[in-house]
Amino acid sequence: MLGKLLKYELKATSRVFIPLYIAILVVSIVNGLSLNLEILNIQGLATIVLMCLFISLFVITIVVTIQRFNKNLLKDEGYLMFTLPVSSKHLVLSKYLTSLIWTFLSFIVALLSFTIIFTIATYGDFNYSYFINEFNLLFSNISNILGTTILSEFFKIVLLIIISYTIFIFNVYLALSVGQLPIFNRFRNVSSFIGFLVINLLISYVQNIVDNAFVNIEAIDNINYAINSVTSIVSKGLNIAIVINLIIILVLFFATTYILDKKLNLE
Repeated sequence: MLGKLLKYELKATSRVFIPLYIAILVVSIVNGLSLNLEILNIQGLATIVLMCLFISLFVITIVVTIQRFNKNLLKDEGYLMFTLPVSSKHLVLSKYLTSLIWTFLSFIVALLSFTIIFTIATYGDFNYSYFINEFNLLFSNISNILGTTILSEFFKIVLLIIISYTIFIFNVYLALSVGQLPIFNRFRNVSSFIGFLVINLLISYVQNIVDNAFVNIEAIDNINYAINSVTSIVSKGLNIAIVINLIIILVLFFATTYILDKKLNLE
């Protein structure tokens, strides 16, 4: 059932993102051509339009994340959604996965956009094979020096970024869920905003406590060790950050689904 919900969410939100992606890629082509042909007036306008499109993409991603959860689950549409033979966990997960997918696709479109501009703008003047060979040589040298450590730590950092974004999304979901409680019925939007700030402060407080405890422990354990232990400390720090943030995600997720199951107050 989660798959069907996800398909429904992607279809409902694609009408917002797909036209925006197409517009970004078209403007990128125009930008690249104007750079290559040195048509400065068009290039300047295309750059401004492209910046506006990227800003719009960032804002729309956040707005859609909030709107789909709030409108679909906490307002009139919620009466229909909660009559479906699915759990609130599946409903929340479908919203989250949809947001994550569009965020990932937006990142891909951004990379593709800059690649298009660079490729068209430098066409005929840039030695791509030389650049690729030099990049491969550099990456090979770094890998030989640091082994697999750099790759593993890089993937941990990427995972931590995804986890941090997930915390943001579930923070929004929990704040919206808290804001619809009967006690806040007259001030839903204000309550949700304040709830978001409070939850964010609590998360930061927990993270700071863990970070400080880790730094103090490592300082005691490694006080007599050489600097080569820095890599190990960074690795341990990333591991702890990942575990703590995953626990935070679980707390936010189950708190949200508990409110939806036990304290739902539809308009």
